[in-house]
Amino acid sequence: MVGRPFADAIGLLKKPVLWLPGLYAGALIAAFIWLAFSGGEFIAGKLLFLGAVLFPFFIAGALGCMKEGEYTISLFGRSAIKFFFPVLLPVVVASTVLILLLILFSIPFSIAGQNDPSMIAGLFIGIMIPVLIFTFFADNVAVSEGLAIFATLKQSMMIASRSITTIITCVIISMVTAGALGMVLATVWGMILADKFTQYMDLGAAEQQKIFAGFTLADWQGILGPEGLIVTAGMLGVSLIILVPFFIVYKQQCYLSALSVPAPVIPQSGEYDEKGRWYKY
Repeated sequence: MVGRPFADAIGLLKKPVLWLPGLYAGALIAAFIWLAFSGGEFIAGKLLFLGAVLFPFFIAGALGCMKEGEYTISLFGRSAIKFFFPVLLPVVVASTVLILLLILFSIPFSIAGQNDPSMIAGLFIGIMIPVLIFTFFADNVAVSEGLAIFATLKQSMMIASRSITTIITCVIISMVTAGALGMVLATVWGMILADKFTQYMDLGAAEQQKIFAGFTLADWQGILGPEGLIVTAGMLGVSLIILVPFFIVYKQQCYLSALSVPAPVIPQSGEYDEKGRWYKY
């Protein structure tokens, strides 16, 4: 059960069209990093916001192809347009609910004068995790089942309630994959830019951490230089080119696996009368 979605996801990643979300995300983050570190912070922020708004197009396109089992550019484009709002709106509703719950639960702390940032952060995490779990398959449900916004969220909640293990496994494997890829790319990044950090090589780990923790944007710009910025942006872009398609495809396979989990049957007690009408006790 655990290995099947992963194996199916690896098999589907042979379809070139499913890499389009990763190519988009990689290009977006590379452009953002380059602009942010080269004096275009304002443009970088606007670009990232606009890019995030358009990203559901690519999620919808990939999910639509997997739904139909047809992996063509034309179907990707049609699915992207058709399912853009069904993918986006449940996220907007869930985010709104999350914000409202955070405000609602923070009111008693504010009245009691408990404004500790760590307490607020813990409250946010405690509210965010259940919301993320119950809406985990919202985009998959919206595309695969074609439900309305609140029906999509309800169905996602029902699937998640009986497939918590599948969701946790999906998150863990995705994080392990991201960590492993991050270590590989960080090693390559360090090897390419090793000459730019020569002055820090003889320092201990604690000293290096202390120095780098106090670095400002200008400090990183001075150390990396134009070539270093290009390499950094490129490495981050490559990481998303790989991770984004993997997560989208793998989560869809986990969703299909979760659908196979039977819904619990709630026994009802009652009897039929002589006319065949059911009376529940």
